[in-house]
This record gives sequence, structure tokens and C-alpha cells, in this order.
Amino acid sequence: MTPLRNGRFRVLVVDDDPSVLSCYRRLLDRSGYNTLSDEDPRQVLTRTDDVLQNVDLILLDYKMPGMDGLSLLAELRKKECRARCILISAFLNDDVRQQAQLLGVDRVLEKPVDVGQLRGALTDLLPTTGYRPAS
Repeated sequence: MTPLRNGRFRVLVVDDDPSVLSCYRRLLDRSGYNTLSDEDPRQVLTRTDDVLQNVDLILLDYKMPGMDGLSLLAELRKKECRARCILISAFLNDDVRQQAQLLGVDRVLEKPVDVGQLRGALTDLLPTTGYRPAS
């Protein structure tokens, strides 16, 4: 088991809508997670590998300008980012779900997101504090 920084899991949130991003950040911060966020999926790829490899969970919007969420996740997987993932979208279909499964997405939630469902998914995938398994 590897102790976490400040005893908190790190969650990366990527959504192109600033108001949605702010809501997710508030929810995660209040729930005890260490939250990183970005509106531009291409900017996420410029983060250092150290940051990307120390993310425990990615909360990811599917439809974003410039790069969709699953394309971003595919690039992150190439960079050895093995974080758990929750994909959120208003544009779900069988192809999106299948691609999400192939990339190791743990949960797919449909917009508009039910806060209780999101909290439940977060709790299922990561406790708010504690230890994560060593890689």
C-alpha cells in the first residue's frame, strides 16, 4: 500500500464547460478529494508524466472541442496513466460505450448527471481518504 499525499486521493476533472467544471470541483473538494481540473483536453496532455501517473481517478466529459474524452483517455493510457475513470456524456450510444469499455472506463454516466449517482460511483471507485494499492 502506498500512502497518499495529505491522505487524499487525486482526481483529475476534464470538462470544457467552466460552470460544470466548477460544480465538479466543489463536489470533489467537499468530499475530501485532491482535485485537479482542466477545460481543454489537449492541455491535459502537456502535464508532466509524474502528475498523470499520480492521478487516481479521471472524471471525463465525452464531447469537447478539439478532442473528445475517449481520445484523450487513449492518449493518457499511452502515457501509462492507469487511473480509474468515469466518463460523462449526453451523447451515449453503443459505439461510445464499447470504446469506453476497451479503454478501461469504470463507469459511464449520462448527462444531466445525478449528483447521487456520481457520489455513488466515486465512493465505489475510491474512498475519500486512505491508501491506494502500490503499482
